[in-house]
Amino acid sequence: MTIKSALDFAVAQLHDSCEKPRFEAELLLAYHLDKERLYLHIHENDRVDDIEKFKALVARRASHEPYEYITGLASFYDIELAVEQGVLIPRPETELLIERVAQIVESEGITKIVEIGVGSGAISIVLARMFPQLQIVATDISDDALRIADLNIKRFGLEGQIKLLKSNLMDAITIKPQLVVSNPPYIADDFHLEKNVSEYEPHTALFGGEVGDELLQTIIRDVQVREIPWLACEMGYDQKASMQICFDEMRVSSSEFYQDLAGFDRGFCVKF
Repeated sequence: MTIKSALDFAVAQLHDSCEKPRFEAELLLAYHLDKERLYLHIHENDRVDDIEKFKALVARRASHEPYEYITGLASFYDIELAVEQGVLIPRPETELLIERVAQIVESEGITKIVEIGVGSGAISIVLARMFPQLQIVATDISDDALRIADLNIKRFGLEGQIKLLKSNLMDAITIKPQLVVSNPPYIADDFHLEKNVSEYEPHTALFGGEVGDELLQTIIRDVQVREIPWLACEMGYDQKASMQICFDEMRVSSSEFYQDLAGFDRGFCVKF
């Protein structure tokens, strides 16, 4: 089978599972051949070795398995991170949370951070690469997440800046940081998700309770009780009102919400 015919085959197989079947077909074949996508267009008449292995990759994606789990890599910010099933795939919108935290770190001279829910390590790793002075304690309740985060931290040589800790939220935290950052589970338990998310990604990293904002509210109250000055979190697009009520009740010094590129409310920064 040639590159051209392999792509045609993959496009047909991926028609019902992908918004951009041609694009994803090219990604999978480029991954299979260990080439750039441009190579496919220049060499479309070359034969594809081990075609059955490529067809198996296509079958996995046709079954809605995320591309990142198939390849074991996820692009995030300016890096690639190892991921696998059981660990949340980092989303582009979380890059906005990092930008907000970076602004606070610069303006306040922050050197000590706690991240709640480290996942693949995306947030802590990007922040540590931005700011060599940062010392970060990153928690997660998932052994799979901690293992993958450890792999990624070592890959970038950041063991001296990021310490991993198994903990439910901040229960095991004994230090007092200047800022807490988190992309916690914030989806309501009954919310319908696409198959590529609901059937493959870890529910403990997605669902935040019956309403969805329960863990967010717990984090906010815990940070205030511990007298930590700053908190930055990602949230659901429909949770601004409930978060504002929480801030008003707690009489926080100041709060700011930010939106994603589509104009949806996506997170907040709070000063206590």
